[in-house]
Amino acid sequence: VARGTIQRDSTYKPKEATSVDAIVSTIGFPLVGGPAGSMEAGRNVAIASTLLSHMQVPYIIASPLLLQSIPLWKSNGVMGLQSVVLYSLPELDGAIDTVVLGGLVGDRIALIPERVRKLCNRLHGWISLRKTPVEDRKVSIMLYGFPPNVGAVGTAALLDVPNSLEKLLRRM
Repeated sequence: VARGTIQRDSTYKPKEATSVDAIVSTIGFPLVGGPAGSMEAGRNVAIASTLLSHMQVPYIIASPLLLQSIPLWKSNGVMGLQSVVLYSLPELDGAIDTVVLGGLVGDRIALIPERVRKLCNRLHGWISLRKTPVEDRKVSIMLYGFPPNVGAVGTAALLDVPNSLEKLLRRM
């Protein structure tokens, strides 16, 4: 929108709109579609992509683990279906970061204060980066490279990492 290449919907009322610096989702459902939309993977990805492109703000997932206990998470990390819900599906919507806020303690969900602070720090970092002039940004990019020493740097199943990286660098 700011670049003049995207037109807002005719119903948009700029004088009534609130400006935001980031979107943080804690609901555990897709950005567009809610629980009903989550039954068909990718169904509303185009709508979410358009929304985020128009807003030009970071979209972050912050959620407690609903399928894992805190002790299990601390010993094994995010596992199985929980990783799909927390990382994979939100990435299809355009999420750029995920922060685990807590998990199950018995049959109750508990937040970990340190994780809430981590979310606040990450938000501050993303917002600061967004507001930093492009020429002053310092960004590090890490590429997957396993197994080592066999030419596997920047590879990923069914993804064109070099092309995506080039596009990312050109946009920056």
